[in-house]
Amino acid sequence: MEKTVSIAYGENSRLVRVPAANLAWVVGPKEVPPVPDVAAAVHDAVRAPIGSPTLTELVARYGTRTVVLVDDGTRSTPQRQILPALLDELNAAGVPDGEITAVIALGTHREMNPAERLQRFGAEVIERIQVLNLSTDPADFVDAGITPSGVPIQVAKIYVESDISIAVGNIIPHMYAGWGGGAKMVQPGVSSPLTTAKTHLLAGPRVYELLGKADNPVRDEMETIARQTGLKFIVNVVLTPSLQVCAVVAGDLVKAHRAGVKIAEPIFTVEVDERPDIVIASSYPADRDFWQGAKPLNNCGMLVKDGGTLILAHPAPEGIAQDHPALLELGLTDPEVVLRKVDAQQIEDGVAVACYLALCRTRQRAHIMMVSDGIAADEGARIGFECLPDLDTAIERALARHGKDARIGIVTHGGDIVGRIRGQQS
Repeated sequence: MEKTVSIAYGENSRLVRVPAANLAWVVGPKEVPPVPDVAAAVHDAVRAPIGSPTLTELVARYGTRTVVLVDDGTRSTPQRQILPALLDELNAAGVPDGEITAVIALGTHREMNPAERLQRFGAEVIERIQVLNLSTDPADFVDAGITPSGVPIQVAKIYVESDISIAVGNIIPHMYAGWGGGAKMVQPGVSSPLTTAKTHLLAGPRVYELLGKADNPVRDEMETIARQTGLKFIVNVVLTPSLQVCAVVAGDLVKAHRAGVKIAEPIFTVEVDERPDIVIASSYPADRDFWQGAKPLNNCGMLVKDGGTLILAHPAPEGIAQDHPALLELGLTDPEVVLRKVDAQQIEDGVAVACYLALCRTRQRAHIMMVSDGIAADEGARIGFECLPDLDTAIERALARHGKDARIGIVTHGGDIVGRIRGQQS
């Protein structure tokens, strides 16, 4: 008898067909009711901030030149629904549209083109305020000291010189920061590649320990950087698996963020009874390229037994990592060799190294199969993936590898989960 399960695949879906007797579990984020009116929820949250003065009080204290940090198309935050209400709240606090600039907190991601900006932020926002990509010119960054652990703080001048800065993002599980949202819009969002490399290198080898933990050393670094550079306010949403807003929090970059994490935890945390031989996972919504797909690879790879097989269904229309070719160039290099090269300054892209070290955590303990329309078999092989043409072929190959009685787990939306083994301490 066969069991068929639908998993997300980009904007579409794919069917997973496995023997029913082999199926250990099917998991994914939990659906919860969305808010009835996103704009109203934003207004309510902004007017009752958590751990922070109101926008009116902040404007009276600091001034009106406002920078709103927004995320790019690799994130699911519904910016075009949130921003009009936030702009209205800023207007009510005494900030005219002409004093507001939105900066796309790209971190090390590529720029968004005009069509992408229009699609993501909407005509109303584009017509009301400037929406700028983060500059890549080193002259547009300023030094703002160092963190207690020695990370140099270099952030965008346009952000740090604003009177009011507001970060608008989405609280989801994150393999480096524990959870997305909050201070992440500053680090890595508007930080220099040097600062981002330092924090990510702290995180890369420790992704299994960091995922789903809001209080961890890497997030401490991010929050120190955001606090030290003057981030005044956050507006964060929690989304359902179908990407509808179910909660909005606003206020202090730590207190409001943690309130949002408490809402997000039961939605995105999945508990299973066993680590099966095979885990089949969708990368959704981290689908654009493997730079994003590394998240579901590790999120879901944590759930497979040592020596098992992870099958990742990952569209990757932009390939492996156009912005970080070093990830592919590192290939199958031993992680210790990579770290020695970093210490010897023989590798410039420290952020790519961090992603590579995270990939190695899963690659060293599981065989990785990739079903993808965007990653060629030869490229996948260069970084240790066995690329298969479809899920049926991948499952057949995995069963041949582990035997006809192999246990199988399925993750329907793998980009945004925190996996836990029931009965084990997290």
